[in-house]
Amino acid sequence: MGVAVLTPGANAGIPSAPRVVVAVGWNPKSIAGMEIDASAFMVKADGKVPDDAHFVFYGSQSSPDGSVRFQPSPQTGSPADMQAFEVALTQVPAVVDSIDICVTIHEGQARGQSFGSLNGMFARLLDPSSGQEVARFDLPVAGMRETAITLAKVYRRNGQWKIRAVGQGFSGGLAPLARQYGVDITDEPPAPSPVPVQAKPPAPPPPPPVVKPISLIKVTLEKRGQSVSLEKKPGESFGEIIFNLNWNQRSEKKGGLLGGLLGGSKGIDLDLGCLWELEDGYKGVVQALGNAWGNYQDEPFIKHAGDDRTGAMAQGENIRINGDKLAKIKRILVFAFIYDGVPNWAAADGVATVKVPGQPDIEVRLDNPTSGQGMCAIALIESDGGKLKVTKEERYFRGHQPMDKAYHWGLRWAAGSKD
Repeated sequence: MGVAVLTPGANAGIPSAPRVVVAVGWNPKSIAGMEIDASAFMVKADGKVPDDAHFVFYGSQSSPDGSVRFQPSPQTGSPADMQAFEVALTQVPAVVDSIDICVTIHEGQARGQSFGSLNGMFARLLDPSSGQEVARFDLPVAGMRETAITLAKVYRRNGQWKIRAVGQGFSGGLAPLARQYGVDITDEPPAPSPVPVQAKPPAPPPPPPVVKPISLIKVTLEKRGQSVSLEKKPGESFGEIIFNLNWNQRSEKKGGLLGGLLGGSKGIDLDLGCLWELEDGYKGVVQALGNAWGNYQDEPFIKHAGDDRTGAMAQGENIRINGDKLAKIKRILVFAFIYDGVPNWAAADGVATVKVPGQPDIEVRLDNPTSGQGMCAIALIESDGGKLKVTKEERYFRGHQPMDKAYHWGLRWAAGSKD
């Protein structure tokens, strides 16, 4: 059987599995003076742990209920696995929405170390009953300056467990990362009290340690209407802008762990497209339906990179936007629609990512689905005084025409087909 190979943002379902093992590893296995540790944070819907006991790592190797256990020497049969976590999915408390698997370098910043010193890093999902690998995420780390990373997460969505490849880096080590998850942790012993000296005033207490801000390499737009603006560097353009849509690459199929992840049921046919308007008022649509693929070098300076009919392509679907011509583009409304089957956005579990060279990725999750609506307006991209502005929309419609009307595009629509 094959393995579900994931890319950042991609996910796969874990149906009817009482236990899974998430193993992590890196290459080379060891570098002189570099200490690498894995940890797991059991987080609620707000992204925080219920309490410090739900932080599982080398110093606390089991959650209070035993649902997550740390394995410093994994018994997985693969020497490449450096550390692992066994997760009893049926025992995870209802308050826990996600188990985030992280990797950190101990005192990496102080020692001038980073993940860029490694050749690669991976996380893989195993079926402990058979020992078989069923999902895998290989993260390229060349050039990374971060010393902490959320590598993957096992999370609950609409009553079903799934695994998502993340690959989100942070500056700082385990302590700053843990604080991000709401863990009360100290990474330095308290400074000794100053000793008074006769005939001299007491020595002033040492200043409090400066906690360096954690620098995220990804911006997530959480709420509808939330936006972010990116500025281009002086004398440069934005280059090729990629809008990627990824979704659940496996159909919702009951059965064993391997059967659910690797079964042959038909996947969701989710299509990516966009409405566009140029500064001169020229308007149109780019989508697979009707073979309206667009053009990258000429108007509208937007090109669909290809149609994924089943979601089997790990990278999902992409729209390319010519950032060199951004001044000619007024606005782009990126949308997705379920071309075939019952509209089930919860099962699709879509994640959109805007990738701009030299800029942090912008992530938009489709996490507030409306049932029965086949169309979703995901994000609005605008040229704003030389800046690239991205706004989360996530509004659901019956089809193209109601969405067009809501955003005042004014196009005329007729029934079409991809065949």
